[in-house]
Amino acid sequence: MRAIRNSLLLGVCAASVVLWDGGVQARDSAAIWASGHINIGVEPGLPPLGEYDEHNELVGYDVDIGRAIAQGLGVEPRFVTLASSGRIPYLMAGKVDIVLGGLTRTPARADVIAFSRPLYSEQFAVIAPEDRGIASFADLESGAHRLIEVRGSTAVAYLQQHVPKAPMLLLESYADAIRALAQGRGDAMVDVIEYVGHYLPSQPQVHWRIIRGFAPPVGDDCIGMSQQDVALRADVNRILDGMERDGRLEQIHRRWFDPAGAGHAP
Repeated sequence: MRAIRNSLLLGVCAASVVLWDGGVQARDSAAIWASGHINIGVEPGLPPLGEYDEHNELVGYDVDIGRAIAQGLGVEPRFVTLASSGRIPYLMAGKVDIVLGGLTRTPARADVIAFSRPLYSEQFAVIAPEDRGIASFADLESGAHRLIEVRGSTAVAYLQQHVPKAPMLLLESYADAIRALAQGRGDAMVDVIEYVGHYLPSQPQVHWRIIRGFAPPVGDDCIGMSQQDVALRADVNRILDGMERDGRLEQIHRRWFDPAGAGHAP
């Protein structure tokens, strides 16, 4: 599955999916309300945050959150599909009004965009075929194992700092990365297992090893917005606070991250 689909223009329930063609301009809150819609950036190659279902409809955690934000603002949600590497560029270029897609709040990103209150926290894991002989994160330090990572993800900066000797192949989507691992183009991947784990069954011939516990929480995933639009940020936070109080945030989290109801939303 490609992260950006240049051939699809899909209706999603009451929302619409639009592809960037240069027609969307950077907008403030007043323009959003006047237009009657909000442009929401989502990553369709990152389940359970976003994916196309069997009916070619865009679904996922981010889609549900985006619809709730739009409803709280009293406007229509319009989803703009993008890759992980396009999240901040799309926002800064005005192609979207807000952006999701597992956007972790970091100091470097906070220099250029604003963040909502946290939605949830995430933690890294090592994902590797068992026959590559990787038993711990420390095995990556020598540089003998090649990593396959998604361009623009938080894991890339983490790995450059903690295992600088490890060679790295950067690809555009998680589907591509898992496929490349299965093909033997690399030995391991480090990323959030709740995302990457959805792609592992696509390679049933591989026996996967998942290694956790080597890193503190990556950080908080938030909604990204323009630094200039203080009013929009306040409204988004107000809506999210209300969703936390009435249980909708936990309900959406359970639906996509814990459908069996065994866990709890952070």
